[in-house]
Amino acid sequence: MAGIVAIYSYGSDSKNNNIIYYLAHSMRRLQHRGKAYWKMIVGEGAAGAEGSLPADETILRIAQKEKLLGNNGIGYLSKRPPPFPSMNSIWVAFDGFFVDTEKLHLHPYIGSARDSDSLFKIYHIFTQLLIFEKNPERAAEFLDRHLRGNLMIKVGDRIYVYRDRTGFKPLVSATNRDKTLNIIASENSLRTSLINMEFADVKPGQLLKIDKYSGLKVLTSESTIRLMMDPFEFIRESNVVATVNGKSIYQIRKNIGKEQANFLSKELDVDLAFAEPDYTRPMTLGFSLEYQKHSKVFELAEGVIKDRYDDADHMIDFSEQVSKNKLLTTGRSLKFVIQNLVQGKKIATVQGTIQTGSTTRETIYYLKNTGAKRIDVAVSYVPTVDGRQVGLYTQNRDLIANKYMGKVSSINELNQNIARELGVDSLYYNSPAVLAKGIGVSENDLWFPEWVRFIDYK
Repeated sequence: MAGIVAIYSYGSDSKNNNIIYYLAHSMRRLQHRGKAYWKMIVGEGAAGAEGSLPADETILRIAQKEKLLGNNGIGYLSKRPPPFPSMNSIWVAFDGFFVDTEKLHLHPYIGSARDSDSLFKIYHIFTQLLIFEKNPERAAEFLDRHLRGNLMIKVGDRIYVYRDRTGFKPLVSATNRDKTLNIIASENSLRTSLINMEFADVKPGQLLKIDKYSGLKVLTSESTIRLMMDPFEFIRESNVVATVNGKSIYQIRKNIGKEQANFLSKELDVDLAFAEPDYTRPMTLGFSLEYQKHSKVFELAEGVIKDRYDDADHMIDFSEQVSKNKLLTTGRSLKFVIQNLVQGKKIATVQGTIQTGSTTRETIYYLKNTGAKRIDVAVSYVPTVDGRQVGLYTQNRDLIANKYMGKVSSINELNQNIARELGVDSLYYNSPAVLAKGIGVSENDLWFPEWVRFIDYK
């Protein structure tokens, strides 16, 4: 969905480059969460552009040109350009999506924001309740009705941050040892380089304020009635080195693969399992280690390997308007297929998720042209029928599984239709129950679109 970060410095050098440095560094550690758009807000200035975050030297030049001066700032990274026009005029960053926005224009505090977009309406009403009415409890309650995720707002020299009560998206805070720097960010993968910072989870339902007078302060701490975490964080969104709720993302992804292999052990008959795309390697490792227990002929091996000597950026970004199939569109392969491991073999390819199907088709093309005897697809995630599942602001009709909503009643029917469409021997989406078991939480603690939750998985 997005990467967000807030920085507040109380040090003596807080008005020079150290804020820009910390903000840029933190955003760079969150680039996996969005490479289509970036924005920095420092002091009374802002700068941003489409594309990846520029090099540090470029950022410093931009900061000087745009007068990004001050002891605090927020940063935003997205998978596509801002979905709301108001993001160009108000100092906000958010990770998630908004719900029940149709009647915001009827709110008693809507005022002049009546004809604005949903983000500006929420920003306007929230600031009215929080700052002018001085009622943080009502402000937090209002946000909780309309936000699934996290919201950051910069007002003058103050920064407000809210994590919704469902804990939909992860959020962490960090403080350095001498208490001169506070960071709030989407995830704690930052700790791998910010080694002098102590990280802790922001609790669901907490409204935080950071200013130069009181530092980091909890304004409200609403009780969590029910967790509804974003399961895609555990599949791909969070960095593999991060932890969520104290659990290693890497280990969780291994467990997801293990549980799916155990569930499918009676359905599948394969010789090898390959990770493709590359981010599915932990799931594939877990899958392979478990499946090996059920098959004497199964091998542990890597048969499709990304070209790690190529200087191009291989990160799949949902902002791409062209096919992700680099081989078919450019005639240039970015992957190696080890022929003797594929030819004449029954191959399972582990896909993290299937959205439009273009990445999966690429994998199938490689394997077929290398002589695979049979190709089965194991999808670590559930069917993607709503763009919000994977942080996309896209037309749901572009999602390959979406067109089967209301036309099939069971996961088996969906699997057969998608397999036929992609040209593979079989395909298996994960179920909410098996996915939850791999994550180590209750199925009810994860958010799924209604159709995904209630389709027949028997």
